[in-house]
Formats: sequence, structure tokens, C-alpha cells
Amino acid sequence: METLIKKCLPTYEVLRKIGEGVYGSVFHVKDNLKERAVKVVPIMVERSLSYRTEQDLDSKISHDFYAVQEYYGKIKGDGVIEIHDFHLMDKQVSKQEAKAYLVILMEYCPENLSDHVIDHYPLPPEHAKNRMRELAEILNRLSSRAKDAFIVKDLKPSNLLINKNDQLLIGDLGGLQRLQSISTAAGAQFTPNWSAPELIISSGSASISSLMYAYGLVCYFIWFGRLPYDKEDFTERIRRIRDNGLPFTRSDMPYYVQGIIEKCLKFDPAERIKDLDEVLKILSGDKRLIIDDPSLFARGSGSKTGGKSGETRPRTKPKPAEKPAIADMAAEHSKSDRNPVTDMHKMGDTWTEPVTGMTFMWVPSGGFRMGCGTWDGEGNKDESPVHNVFLDGFWMAKYPVTQGGWKKVMAGAFWQKVSPFAANPSCFRISLEHPVENISWNDAQEFIQKLISLNKNKYHFRLPTEAEWEYAARSCGKPEKFAGSAPLDDLAWYSANSGMTPRPVGMKKPNALGLHDMSGNVYEWCEDNYSESAYKKHRDKNPMISEEGAKRIIRGGSWCNSAHEIRCAYRAGMNPDFKGNYIGFRLVMTSVNRKVI
Repeated sequence: METLIKKCLPTYEVLRKIGEGVYGSVFHVKDNLKERAVKVVPIMVERSLSYRTEQDLDSKISHDFYAVQEYYGKIKGDGVIEIHDFHLMDKQVSKQEAKAYLVILMEYCPENLSDHVIDHYPLPPEHAKNRMRELAEILNRLSSRAKDAFIVKDLKPSNLLINKNDQLLIGDLGGLQRLQSISTAAGAQFTPNWSAPELIISSGSASISSLMYAYGLVCYFIWFGRLPYDKEDFTERIRRIRDNGLPFTRSDMPYYVQGIIEKCLKFDPAERIKDLDEVLKILSGDKRLIIDDPSLFARGSGSKTGGKSGETRPRTKPKPAEKPAIADMAAEHSKSDRNPVTDMHKMGDTWTEPVTGMTFMWVPSGGFRMGCGTWDGEGNKDESPVHNVFLDGFWMAKYPVTQGGWKKVMAGAFWQKVSPFAANPSCFRISLEHPVENISWNDAQEFIQKLISLNKNKYHFRLPTEAEWEYAARSCGKPEKFAGSAPLDDLAWYSANSGMTPRPVGMKKPNALGLHDMSGNVYEWCEDNYSESAYKKHRDKNPMISEEGAKRIIRGGSWCNSAHEIRCAYRAGMNPDFKGNYIGFRLVMTSVNRKVI
């Protein structure tokens, strides 16, 4: 593991191994400026009916890598450990299996809650209550959202970290429901000692009720430095809590705190505190929620005031496709003083955006067969049915937006003098000709609005629609698997030739429209919302899917993707606030009178 870390992060020195669990090993590392933690997670996929070919296995490994980053993008924020970077290392694919290592560079926390409680036992009452409140706020933020709610399945003191600012953090992302794909070791995804009885006895699913039980156990530990009946195994402990109640032996423990813990640890899930919001109300002063519950005081316990408690898309064969018709809008080449968004143009015409110097290529209007046709042969379910689409002409940027282009729009002249990478969000800050990455859909929209403003609203810039992107990638809809007619390695930077890093734009051959890097290098955001059934809903002319869900389309694959994922027909969806070091964007310019809706 240490050799892998040094290979992946050569500037860091490995100081020691912090811990090891079901989801991987964690190490303490540092360089000349900072300390970090590194988690190394083995990922393995075995051959099965779902993953029959080496390509299937390779794609699954890549999917799991992106899924971890996507999930982190959803849960990150207050109370969740900060992740600085993700790396996929040493990927090996054979006929029987695919395996790799996920290397996560994260915030270093000097201690976990277990050590903190034991080393400072007993915690003063206000300190203990504050830890309870911190934990409830974190869990409530993750679990109470209408969309993308997460349940912490493996809630225990050793998975809760305390950072250098004395803030409590969720430190084990693998214990969150919907992150099962990164676990490759055998064993349960919860710890029996810290789990609700329904998870252990009847193999129930994680829920708010089971989370409340685990929260009650952690709160008991905060006050007493141990589990109730800690000399018993977990099944006997559950029985003793149910039948005998909880032993509260601290005289400085408020009655309402005892009530919270007692009610969280009810054997029947229906009798527990309903959610974290209720806990927070009690801790904030609304004691009636406990006092008005007579069941808490039905029988005595070990305290004078305490009460008794007892979610792969299958492959589908696309329909045969017809050869697309390419409409050439023949016209005179525009003169420099003409308005490029209103005049007629022909394939091969270019226009230079005045602020950044970005070159745009003219994409003539025309019809094509959108989707995965017989020329591809590897289609996923969401790439069909193949259907007829007609598009008006538009200008598309010759390259993805570069780090230099981003700086010209997003960083002022002063900051450009201070640092060559000012206002540069990219993880790979290698040159200004590299594509800008680590960009969310929302970030791209902000860039677009600033560029429009800098151009005094004279031009309408936006992201391409999904149909425009595929039409342009396939050189006005030609039956091409990748973005161009040359051999794949001459067209694209992808996992087999990139050296697992993005490359400067324009180093590979363009397609017939003169567009570079449409396949590989970095994924590109599109305007549309992601819908698996989009191709059944497209209108015939200038289609775009909107208001169908939270995710937005990314296209083209990237430096860390297999050949399967850099096909012109390949589609994927990400949350609009998700950032990844393999996602950038490319601009389209259209008439101010033709805005997508």
C-alpha cells in the first residue's frame, strides 16, 4: 500500500498507518507544506452474467470510480471529511476479473471520537451535549433531504473524526448507503455492536429508525466511554437493554439527555424518536418532547431520573441506422466586419471570440440518426432507439475550454500577475493549454454568463445540447463510433494511452468539422437533463430534455475512461454541482434569437 501511495503521490512521505477496515486502509502522509490522510481502497469485479467481457469488467471499474466521486459530491459539506483528490491506480483487467485501487487524498484528523472520549473521560456535560448536537446536525443534513438522502449505516465512534479545529466529522464514506460499490472485502457493511436489532436479527434495511438506534449507542458512549452492558456480546446486549433498561451512572447527566438515549434505543423501531430534527429540538430546549412521553418513566432503570427502554443498465442491440444526410449551407465566407451569428456560413468557416481568443468552427444545419447504430455495436439501453433529429446550424468551440481561457474570464488582470494559476480550479495544473477540469455544470454556467457580459451581450454562448454534441462529434452525423475517421489512438486521449492524466488540447487529430478532443481528454457538460428514456421523448427539431431530474448530461469520455466510454453515442449523467478531475466543458455560440428552452 505504501508503495502504491508513493507511486500515486510522489511528493508525500508516508508517516504511519492510521487504521484499517472493511473499505480499505488509511495512512498519515505529509509533504513540505501540509499533512493529509490517504485512504487506499481495493476495487474488484469478478466475471458474471452482468459482466461477461473484459470490456464490461473494465467499464464497471471505471463506473465505480466515478460513482464514489459523484456520491462525495452529494454528501460533502459541513460535518463530512474534506476530500482533496481521487485517483484510480494499477487497474488490471483479465478475462475473469478486473481490479484496481482507489486512492483518496483527504483531510487529516488527529483523533477519532473513540480516542477523544477515552482520553478525556469523563467529558464535561456541556462538552458531551455539544458532541451529541454536532453529530445530530451532521446526520440530519445527510438524511433529511427530499432528494439524495443518505443513511450512515456504520455509525460508530471510531468512524467519527475530530479535525484540527475540534469539529466532528463523518470520516468513513464507505459506511454511507449507496456507496456499496467501493467495498470489495467480505463482511457486513455495518458493525453489529453499534447496529439496530432489526439489522442483525432480521437482516432489515437501513432506515432512519436504525440510524436513531445507532445514534443512541454513540451518545451513550460519549457520556460513559463504553457501550451499555459492554461485557456482553451484541445479542445479549440488545436483550438486556430491552428487558432491563439502561444503566445511567452519572449524576451530572441531564434527564432529557437520558430520555433521548432511552427513546433512541427502544427495541421496537416505531417507538423510537422519529428523526434527528426531534433530537435537535430537545437539545435546543424543547424538553416537552421527552417529558410528555410517559413511556420513558414506566419502569425504573439504573438512573434516579432515567426511564426504562427497552438500489446496470443492460445492453440492447440498436436498430440498423441509415446513412445520414449532411446539409451544406453554402455561402460566401464571412468578412471580418460581419456579424458571425446572423450571416450564412459553410463547413470549415471559423470565428474567433474576442475576449479569450477561442476558435469556433461552423457546424452546418442538417439531419442525422441520433443514437447507437450498427456502426457502433456496443450500445447501452439509454443510447436507443436510434431516431431522426434535425438541427439548426451553430458555432462550436474547436477545443474544450482551456485553463488559460478560464483564467481570462474568471480571473482579473491583477491575479494573473500574482499567479499563473489564479482562479484555476483544475486538479492537473500542468499548462494553460490543458483543458480546465474539476468543473461542475453550475461552474460552467457561471463562466458562460461572465463571458457573455465581457462581450457586452453581443453573442449568445451556452453549453451544447446533447443532440448538438453528438451531431458535431460525428461530423454532422456521420456513422462514426468515435469523433473522427482516424484510428482511435490518433483521435483520443483515454485510459490506454493518456498516462492517466489529461493532455493539452489539440494534440490529437480532429474530426471532419475540425473539432478536437470530442472523444477523450475530458468529459464535456451538455445543457440537457439526463433521462434514460430521452430518445423516446425527443422532438424532431433541436431536441433538448429539461426538467426531468437533477442530473445533467456529460459526453465524450476522458483520459481515465475505456474505449467503450469515449464512443460518440455514450451518455452519462451527473449532478450539476458535481466536480471531477475528468470533467470540463466546451462552448456553443448561437444566434441571440435561438436560445434553447
